[in-house]
Amino acid sequence: MPFVGRQRELRQLTAALSRPPVVILIEGEAGVGKTRLLHELAGHPMLIGRCHPMRFPYGPIVEALRDTCPPADLNPVTGALRPFLPEFAQLLPPAPPPLPDPQVERHRLFRAVLSLLGSLQPITLVVEDAHWVDPGTRQLLAFLARCLPEAVNLVVTYRAEDLAHPVAELLAHLPPHIDHAELALAPLDAGETALLAGHLLPEPRDLWPLTRGVPFAVEELARMLAEGREPGTPPALRDAVLLKLGSLPLAARRLVQAAAVLPEPTGQRTLTAVAGVPPEQGERGLAEAVRRGLLWESPPGRYGLRQPLTRQALCDSITPAARRRLNRRIDGPPQPQGTLSPREEQVVRLAADGLTNREIAEDLFLSPRTVEVHVANALRKLGLSSRRQLRTT
Repeated sequence: MPFVGRQRELRQLTAALSRPPVVILIEGEAGVGKTRLLHELAGHPMLIGRCHPMRFPYGPIVEALRDTCPPADLNPVTGALRPFLPEFAQLLPPAPPPLPDPQVERHRLFRAVLSLLGSLQPITLVVEDAHWVDPGTRQLLAFLARCLPEAVNLVVTYRAEDLAHPVAELLAHLPPHIDHAELALAPLDAGETALLAGHLLPEPRDLWPLTRGVPFAVEELARMLAEGREPGTPPALRDAVLLKLGSLPLAARRLVQAAAVLPEPTGQRTLTAVAGVPPEQGERGLAEAVRRGLLWESPPGRYGLRQPLTRQALCDSITPAARRRLNRRIDGPPQPQGTLSPREEQVVRLAADGLTNREIAEDLFLSPRTVEVHVANALRKLGLSSRRQLRTT
């Protein structure tokens, strides 16, 4: 995939790595380009390991070290790594005898990793997807961050929305000689998205409204279009969305599904009512859905899907019975005088924007007659005599 829109971040990362030892944290949502940014680095030898949802003990460190070629005359303590690195165990010193205290044994293992990294310098250890870090690796990274040798760097990437433990704790209590930096990768803007799409498609297409500038989504959607398929949610993105949806608490999951059937961002009260979630649970569920990156607040006070491409995947996750319940709540029961139903609020907002009944019907998948009834009811409840007055309410 072409490298677009990350030149400033690449310069910042390159400059930081040129001042070892340094600890660098790179944050960004799934598919935003953290790994691609690292691949653009030139002249910086790296060892890369990835955390996994299964959280294998010391998994990313073992993955990073297993392809190394250790030099001769290693510190005897590196022999503690023999059970973890059978790929080149014969090149390591003999394994030291076991120790009775697990804490002391762990400290020896940490020292072994530190010593091996020091023998490979200059080197940058990269641990990706630290939101899935296992407890052992988390402790090891905290140890390494405070003890980095002179020509060794540590880079950690993560997704804030999936974080269980604060990655920033790695920066706490660093000694004066170890520098640190933090980079946050945002999605591409509309111009950068158009530039990326131009590299991937023979004819220009505006992919920003569907992808919101997430490079992975742009690439996957462009692939679908290039293959002649109708634009929709790419399978990889669909699976990631459904996995994240399944990990949400029930209230948050219902709020996200309600947002998927609503055509535009809506207020917390309306969204909670459509989802059928009690208000006290709705506030917590909404906060969690926003934190996990499935919903976002735009404009202020209104919540909708963070990425429009995810709508189809979310709608497919709703059972027919649940969909009927959601639609009944959107249409709403008769409301007290002056109180608009969620559907009436949608119709009023579109009518206030100057849309005709037919245009509103097409936008909301209703019949023009139903829209006419909603407009009439809304005018009556609001005490207005014409739809032109809606533009000033």
